[in-house]
Amino acid sequence: MDWENFQTSLEALHLGSSFETAADAKASANLLVDRIKEAQARTTTLLPASKFRCGDLHPSIERRLRHKRRLHKLWTRTRCSKLKKELNDLSRNILEAVRDFRGTTWEATIDRAGESARSVNQLYCQLAKIEAPNCPITDRSGVCRYDAKARAEVIAEHLAEQLISNPPTTSPNLQEHYAQVENRVDKFMDIAPPSSRRPIYNPSRAIQNSDAGKIITIPKAGKDPQKLENIRPITLLFHVVKTFERDLLTKLRLFLTPRQEHYGFHIGHSTTLQLIRVLQHLAFERNCERYTVVILLEIKKAFDRVWHEGLIHKLLDTSLPPALTRVVASFLQCCSFCIAVDDVLSAPCPIPVEEDDIMLALYTDDSAYFASSRRADLAAKRI
Repeated sequence: MDWENFQTSLEALHLGSSFETAADAKASANLLVDRIKEAQARTTTLLPASKFRCGDLHPSIERRLRHKRRLHKLWTRTRCSKLKKELNDLSRNILEAVRDFRGTTWEATIDRAGESARSVNQLYCQLAKIEAPNCPITDRSGVCRYDAKARAEVIAEHLAEQLISNPPTTSPNLQEHYAQVENRVDKFMDIAPPSSRRPIYNPSRAIQNSDAGKIITIPKAGKDPQKLENIRPITLLFHVVKTFERDLLTKLRLFLTPRQEHYGFHIGHSTTLQLIRVLQHLAFERNCERYTVVILLEIKKAFDRVWHEGLIHKLLDTSLPPALTRVVASFLQCCSFCIAVDDVLSAPCPIPVEEDDIMLALYTDDSAYFASSRRADLAAKRI
C-alpha cells in the first residue's frame, strides 16, 4: 500500500465539528468508512500469491533452500564457475529431498485413513480442501433446514419465542399490583423532561436507530447441534452500544451499590469466590455440629424475560436521578435482533419487552438459599 497517496486522499475529507442528532453522527461515520475504503482500494496493489509452501517442508530442506539463495546471490555478483557448479548440485539435491519428503508425507497420510467410510471421506475432504458440509437445523415440524437463510429464520423464530413474557397471573392481588406499577411508570414517562438551553444528545436514540443486534450461534459441547435447544446465542453488540453501556454503568455506580452476596459479572466477586464462601460456611456449621438446609433456585431466561416496568419501578424507589432513569427506560425500548448464519442475516425480530438468619448466595441467574441450626426441622423453617 502506498501510504503517502492514502494520506493525501483523506486530507480533504471534512466531517464537521459537531453533530446535533444521531442521524448526523451515523451519516458522518458511514461517510468516513466509505472514504477510507475508496482510498485503500486506490492505493493498494495486489500481488500474486506464491504457490510455494515452504512451511510444509522439513527443517533440513529449508536450511538447504536458504543456503541456495545465498549462493545464488553470491554467484550473481562474482559469476564464478565453481559457485555455479555447486549451485546446480545443491538444486538437484534439494529436488530429490523434496520428492522423497512429499512421498513420505503422502504415505503417512494414507496410513492415517481407517477402513470406515467416514474416515476415508474425511481424508478425501482434507486432501481436496473441500469445505465441511453445513450442519442442518431441525425446525418445529421436524424438517431439516440446510440453507443459510432458512436456518437463520428458524433460529430467530426460536429465540423470539424464548423472549415472550411469562403468562400473567390470575391472582387479583398480584394483578392489582401489576396495574399500580404500570400506572406509576406510565405517569413518570409521560412527564416531560426539564428543558435545557443546549441540545442534549441522547445515546439511546442512536442505539435504537442503529442496526439490530447481531446474534451468532455456537453449538453446545457434547449435544446434538441440529436441535434448537442445543445452540448457544452470542450477541455481537454495536460499538456505540458497548461504549454507552460502559458510561452508563459508571454513572449508575454512583447511586446504586450491588449486593455483597451477588457474584458473577461483579468486580472482585467471581463465581469461584462464591463457591469458596458457601463451602466455608458449610464446613464451619458442620464443625459446630449444626445442620444446614439448602434450596437451589435456577431462574430460566432471567435476563430475557425481565419485567421492564418492574425494573423501572424499582429504580424510582432508589436515589437514582430521574434523568438516568429515563435513559435506562429508553434503552430498554424498541430493541430488536437478527440471526447471522454464514454471513446471511435473518429478518429483524423485536424484543418484547431475604429474611433474618438466612444466608443468600446469588450468581448471575442462579440462587442458593441456606440456613443452619442444631436441628434440621428448625433450619427448614427458617428457609
